[in-house]
Amino acid sequence: MPYKARFKEGEDRKRRKPGYRVTNWREYNGSLKKRGKISLYFPGGDLRSQFITASPYVRGVSGRLPLYTRPYVELIYTFYRLLGWGMRQISGYREDYWASQGLDIPVPSFGHLCDLFAALDVKVTQRCERLARRLARGEDTSVIIDSTGMSFGRASEWYEQKYGKKAAKTPWRKMHLSIDTDMNVHAIAVTGTDVSDSEGMDHVLPADTPVDRVIADGAYYSIERTEALSRSGVLPVIPPPSHAVVHGEEQTQWHDKVVGYIREKGIYAFHKKYGYGQRSLVEAQISRIKRCIGSTLLTRKIGSQESESVIIANILDLWNSFGRPVSFKNG
Repeated sequence: MPYKARFKEGEDRKRRKPGYRVTNWREYNGSLKKRGKISLYFPGGDLRSQFITASPYVRGVSGRLPLYTRPYVELIYTFYRLLGWGMRQISGYREDYWASQGLDIPVPSFGHLCDLFAALDVKVTQRCERLARRLARGEDTSVIIDSTGMSFGRASEWYEQKYGKKAAKTPWRKMHLSIDTDMNVHAIAVTGTDVSDSEGMDHVLPADTPVDRVIADGAYYSIERTEALSRSGVLPVIPPPSHAVVHGEEQTQWHDKVVGYIREKGIYAFHKKYGYGQRSLVEAQISRIKRCIGSTLLTRKIGSQESESVIIANILDLWNSFGRPVSFKNG
């Protein structure tokens, strides 16, 4: 970006950074207050019948049904992620809450919660009514993809025991996510840091949502990937590297078209023509995760961390259903 080059050279911006004014402050303020209302995170109806498996014992039938249902484990996991407490504190919190509500609902021990979290099968859930109406009409969705680093645990003895080497620094995971232009999270995944951005795209391309455009930065670019997206009817808005050349082959039609356009018009003309500037939305969503929920994964097992990332996505989608700000640029 031009202003970044000027910043490195110590020069001032040519244009003042724009400000934005929220026009629906009363509604947006109410949506922010809803995030703290515990009752909105619970499903409606009889909670015990939804959370606890009360199937009677059948004589002669081996095996035992799990006591705690998936929605119950997901609810505990949600508060575990929201509050950022340890599992012992979450267990005590849930026991005290059920007692205060006069409900006889047991709570798993903190050790049992570790196993339940690792085995939890949870999916990203959409709660936006506007998105639901668009999908019902068969409209396509533009998907924006990016990744970020998330720390977990500490560089301590457990890391050496697990991986057989000393940890010189805090261990990290890479979180990949895809959102639409309304900031709804469609897919999210946690991988090791050895997985590149380009490989991570395969984890977060939504399979059950019609997509017309994929926006990502240059780290996701490859000729094979962009050509495959183009042939499937999806517009790949991914800038090629600056040293890219025109190949003039049958299997590089989209690549040649983009490279030729950038050579003729410039990279910023490519950004404006295909809406590349909307990629800032996913960066804002990543900032929202780290500011409002946290930049550290609370669990350490990769299975638990994958479930934890989906819990984070569901929290964001729930917050979006409460309401979003409507703003316009000043000046």
